[in-house]
Amino acid sequence: MLRPVSDPPGWPPDEAVIQAIHDRYQREIVEGLNLCPFARRSREQGRVHRPVFVATDAHDPSPLEVARQLGTLVSTHREAEIVLLTFPIPPGHAWHEPPAFERFLAALRTAWSALPPPRQFYMVSFHPHLAVPPDRPLTADSLVSILRRSPDPVIQCVDAELLDRVRKQAQASARERMLRELEQQDPALAALFARSVSADPELSGDIARQNFAAHGRGEAQADLERAITALLRERDRNYGVG
Repeated sequence: MLRPVSDPPGWPPDEAVIQAIHDRYQREIVEGLNLCPFARRSREQGRVHRPVFVATDAHDPSPLEVARQLGTLVSTHREAEIVLLTFPIPPGHAWHEPPAFERFLAALRTAWSALPPPRQFYMVSFHPHLAVPPDRPLTADSLVSILRRSPDPVIQCVDAELLDRVRKQAQASARERMLRELEQQDPALAALFARSVSADPELSGDIARQNFAAHGRGEAQADLERAITALLRERDRNYGVG
């Protein structure tokens, strides 16, 4: 792994500073822009946890180390629904490149699955340097790269049971909405639909489409990017690396 020549003065930043920056990202971006349908509820119920793993010249967190600490956390806090593994990194670190952090995520998934007994989490990465390739149009899928520009590299671990519950709720809501629309257009077809078994919608696709409709065009998109850029600059000032 590429290492910086030396950690910047004052590195690592105080954990309270790290938590404050990410709390702003959670409240102002994720919740404030309604990017995730269950983030606010989980936080308000005390079911969100953010362990911090700071990289320094002397130490990089290993996949096994992180997996073991995740296991300890969820054993102690059985109510945990979302765990945000947060990795502040000094200038020059290899994880400044999103593909390198993705490789760490893959190794963490492997380490987590080997721990007995593993609790099932869906793990995805967030990263301050995610970007839409210049030759790729902005779509519901590619907008995700902008929405996941967190202040530091983060691995979001969402409890599989929580996602299953949200999927079932989304399925029920979509079914009821479609049934109401069909009843207005064709009562006979509505009756047939009511007796059918509908497929479970792809939750991540639904969320991506909703976010694109709200933030993927015009001034709304510009406001989103300005808000994220301002927070990233605030992160650099508070960490002393800007």
